[in-house]
Amino acid sequence: MSEKTVVVVDQFTKHVGTVQRRGWSPDRFKSDDRDCNVLEVGDSLFCWTDENLTRFHGIRLLEALNDEFNEELVVFLDRSDYLYARDLWEHVSGERETETVGDSSVLCVRGDDLEVRYFSSRLPELNAVKGYWDQLQEWFKYRLIPDFSTLKDYITRGLSAITEPNIWPYLTGKDTT
Repeated sequence: MSEKTVVVVDQFTKHVGTVQRRGWSPDRFKSDDRDCNVLEVGDSLFCWTDENLTRFHGIRLLEALNDEFNEELVVFLDRSDYLYARDLWEHVSGERETETVGDSSVLCVRGDDLEVRYFSSRLPELNAVKGYWDQLQEWFKYRLIPDFSTLKDYITRGLSAITEPNIWPYLTGKDTT
């Protein structure tokens, strides 16, 4: 078995007024989004954009990750519409070959140097990353966020106040304690 780099991608939507802001595109990922702001904390990356994300953003994200790491890569994604799309699967595999359960539940897509796996939908016990976002949502619950700079400040404070999930047992099936 060869050594691989593992990247976990999940989205978090924070309602600011009546606008949903979500995104991922930092400058080093060759973003076209002019309104993107980036905050890096350790090995985690957080950013914001006003643009609605599409499957083309998902494909661009995978291309950027592949360029950034330039080695065998396994990317775990949530099932957001822009990441869970047939065009993205075709881009990864070069064809429409996927492992499925039933007719529509894609679990994994493989290419030459890239493997994409999907977390289970909305089940924190099956998706370790969801518990992380649930903690962040709870931290934000009753906070007034009047502007974008306050949101950036609060996200930094919120991230330091919650516990990062230990995703390795989930990914490997082994207890690391």
